[in-house]
Formats: sequence, structure tokens, C-alpha cells
Amino acid sequence: MTQTWQDLTLSVNMSAEVTAEALDGKRVRFRLRWDVPGVPAPVFTIAWALPLVDIQFEWHPNCRFDRSLRVDWQGPVKSKISSSAPVFCFYNSAARSRFTMALSDVFTQLGCALGVREEDGMLLCRVEIPLDATGVTHEYTVTLYRDRDDVSFAEALRRVTAWWEEDCGLRPAAVPDTARHAMYSTWYSFHQATFAGEIEAECARAAEMGMETVIVDDGWQTGDGNRGYAFCGDWQAEASKIPDMRAHVAKIHALGMKYMLWYSVPFVGYNSKHWDAFRDMLLCRLDRMGAGVLDPRYPEVRSYLIDTYVRALREWDLDGFKLDFIDSFNPGQGPLPPPNERMDYALVEGAVNRLMTDVMNALRAVKPDVLIEFRQSYIGPAMRAFGNMFRVGDCPADPLSNRVGTVDLRLLSGSTAVHSDMLMWHREDKPEAAALQLLSVIFAVPQISVRLEGLPEAHRRLLSFWLGFIREHRELLRAPLEVQAPQNLYPVVQARRDGEAVIALYDGGRIADVPADADTVYLLNATPDTRVALAAPASRRFRAELFDCMGRAAGEAETAGELTLLRVPVCGMARLTAV
Repeated sequence: MTQTWQDLTLSVNMSAEVTAEALDGKRVRFRLRWDVPGVPAPVFTIAWALPLVDIQFEWHPNCRFDRSLRVDWQGPVKSKISSSAPVFCFYNSAARSRFTMALSDVFTQLGCALGVREEDGMLLCRVEIPLDATGVTHEYTVTLYRDRDDVSFAEALRRVTAWWEEDCGLRPAAVPDTARHAMYSTWYSFHQATFAGEIEAECARAAEMGMETVIVDDGWQTGDGNRGYAFCGDWQAEASKIPDMRAHVAKIHALGMKYMLWYSVPFVGYNSKHWDAFRDMLLCRLDRMGAGVLDPRYPEVRSYLIDTYVRALREWDLDGFKLDFIDSFNPGQGPLPPPNERMDYALVEGAVNRLMTDVMNALRAVKPDVLIEFRQSYIGPAMRAFGNMFRVGDCPADPLSNRVGTVDLRLLSGSTAVHSDMLMWHREDKPEAAALQLLSVIFAVPQISVRLEGLPEAHRRLLSFWLGFIREHRELLRAPLEVQAPQNLYPVVQARRDGEAVIALYDGGRIADVPADADTVYLLNATPDTRVALAAPASRRFRAELFDCMGRAAGEAETAGELTLLRVPVCGMARLTAV
């Protein structure tokens, strides 16, 4: 059945009652009711079109480097509770939003197909929402958000975040202050060679540099050094690496650092002691990984995972968890196993929501300020209720991916702490290249994963300098971001508050615009050129103190007129003070 409501075409491939209600000029709420689905795959479709006027680019949470417009014959972009989010922003070359849409249902695995129709230059928009075919539920409600206001690209996304929080009830988890301070991760620096003594010695060096938490990654639970997850599932410390986990954690605490531990949530390995118990409660098997993907629709699966984390939190006195691969709760290439009488959920998305809700309630009952890290792409508004640290997906030694990832996350994550992927570089590289890793994530919380032992003195100095800068100015760096040219992957990013501003330049030839109300500006030159163009109100003058990438003084200068060319060291900084 198909019906029209204003400019919308509403379709359901079964007999259902569909009503639409305009809540205001931006929001429309839809309600569906049905008796028996009558079809194996019921779908609710919302479609509309609008002229492609002053729209050149598009953004969605998983677009990464591709901001180009899609076409109407391309397949839908999918999202669900544990992957991405249903939001799109269409904007022009001046980074002004021309059309932003989002959906209130951030749980269901749904598809959004928005693309250009080449015949007439219209933007065709179609949302496909699968409905429950099990017969358990007989109604569904969703709200469509459409914003045509002339606002900045960044502001349009902040509005969606606020709408999800305030109107849709998707309240984020509280963020402990520790989650906003630099951390050390063992993944790139140690990989699976996570031996207690070496980690303790490295953490002593990290603590001296101001890092306040260590995340011990994969390897602590197995003596096997091969890639894959064949030994995941028992979650006991490997005695040859960490003989006494509680004593090991206590030594890290004595350094003044928090301790987080990695777990691959959905995987149970073929070689684990728990394999026989769960081999028939799987969504699929991943032979190349040596593991199965647990099916959270079974209450036994959820209880096992919850008990595992709570026991570790209590027995080892942990401070938090890196809960990995939550976006892997899916059937892989095969069909979803049908529901059976042992399951208490028919839909995987509902079971994942129940699992994470129960996990967090249980952990917070033990430690209310428990730290939880999630990684792209399970970074949507629903996951903000569970995790208080969202990290960029793995991109070792890649400042571009880290910059784009951290800014993308900042624009959609509200108060949730946004973390970089772990920073690493070759110790023989020049200091400016190492400093670029830090400058690329300056508006996020850095995770460091380069071996500090034996690190060249120049690298130690630049690491201490920039970590100190981030620590000293963390409230300023957390201020709402203003970005230029998202289609060019954020060549200029700015944050400002209370008369201060940080402006980071990532592309040569750009102009840094000093805010009219700023008395102190930190101008960061993350380009290979020492020439930096600065635009300031003609009535204002600034004194510039210059620093190189290691924080050493590199001269002074003054602005003159509306446009000044400063000589700022590569990956260094100019501190501008109004005079």
C-alpha cells in the first residue's frame, strides 16, 4: 500500500495503518499498526525529492574521505545500533548546510538512499525501514527530521545531536574526567607481547609525560602470537605474561594511572574452554579468525559476557574496558539464524541494546565512573548511552585518517570524549613528522602507542610539549568546532571560548581568521610551509610568540593590518596576544 502526505510518499509492503503528524516545521512522526505481517520481509519506505540547488557535497558518519554526492541508483547506506547513525548533511562549497536529515530510530538496521537523479537534477531521498516480521510486535513509531536552515555544516550536525538527546531521549553516559586526559595504549607499541614487567616500566615513563591511563590491548589473555581470535573467550590472564593480574594493576595504580583492559565482545574462539558451551549459540563462524560470533539473543550469552566483565572489574580492580568489535554482532555472509524457544529476543539489535544496557548497569553498580571505550563504527547516538570514550578506527601512523576521524566524531558526539586512534611513528623519523601525529588530533584526546623506552630526545620533548599543551588547554580544545571545507578533509579547524581560540592549519595557502572577540590565539601550523597567512580585524594588533615543534622559542613578530604573513615553524605554534 502507498499513500502521500504533503511532499512524502509512504509505502508499506503489507496491510497496515499509517498515520503522519507534523510536530513542527522540521519533524514528522509516523505511526504504523498491523495485525499479521503476511510477508516475510515487511518494509516501511519514506520517499521525497527536492531540487539540488546550491548543494555540492554530502556527509554521513561513515563517509570517511568521500564527500561526493551519490546518485539515485546506488544502494542505501545502512546503520543500526552498533554501526554508524541515520543522518546525512548536504552542504555547499562554503560549508553551509542546505539540507540535513536524520531519523529517531537509531536502533534498527535501516537504509538511507539519497542521491542525484541525472534526468532533472533532483535529490531523491528514500528511507527503508524493515519492520518486525516475527509477529511479536504490531506497531512502530519513527520521526523524520529535516532541516533546511542556512547554518554551518558543523552547526547542522550539532542540532541533530541535540535533537537525539533532548527529543528522542538518547541520553549519553556521564564522562569521567579521566576520559579526557591523554592515555597510553599497548596495541601498536607492544602488540601481543604484553608482559607485566615491560608494561609497568613503560607506564612509569608515560606517567612522567602526563598520561593518566593505560589501555592493555589484545595479548594479555593468550600465549598465542598469531593474529585471530581462536583463544578468546576464557578471559584469564596468560600466566607467562601476567602471573598476578591484581598485583600488576596495583603497580600501575601506584604510578597514578588508571588501568583498562581489552575484550573482543562477540568472539568465542575455537580453542577456548567455552567453545563447547556456546558453539550452538552463534550468529556465524569466522573460520579465518578461528572464532564464532556469539548470538546475544540467548540470555546465557548475555549473562556470560556480563559476568566476565563484572568479575574482572572486582577481582583485578580495573578502571575500565576497551570493548571491541560490537559492530560484529551480525550473521556475516549467511542468513540470520531463526529465533527459537531458547532466545528471549527475536531481533539482534534489540538483544545488543539489552546486552549493553545490562553490562553498563552491572559495571556502574561496582564503579560508577568506569571507563568504556568504543571504536568506529559503533559510535552512534545509541552507543553514547553505554560508552564514554569514542575512538577513531585503526589507522596506524596515518595523520590524515586520524584528523578526519576525530573531527567527524567531534561533530556528532556531543559531550562524549573523542579519542584518536593510537599514535605511533618510526623513531628515526624527523621530529616534525612525529609532531604532525599530535597536531592532527589536537581537538581530541590522544592515545599514545609508540615505545617510550629509547625514544629519541627530540621526540620525547615534542611529545611532552604537545601533551602539556593539550592538558593545559583541554577545555578550550573541547569547545564547539568550526571547520572549513569538509570536502577537503578539514584543512582549517578552530575552537574558541572565553576570549581564546585555537586555530589549526592542515593545508598550505589557507588563511587563519582570528575571531573578533579573541584576545589570545594559538595558531598551530600543521603544514610543511613556514609561511602562515593571518587575517585579523584592522583595528586590532597582536604580538606573536613563535615556538618550534618541541616547544622551543623561535622568535617573535607582530601583526600589521588586516592580513599578516607570519613565519611559523613547521608543526610549531604562534601564540598571539592582543596588544
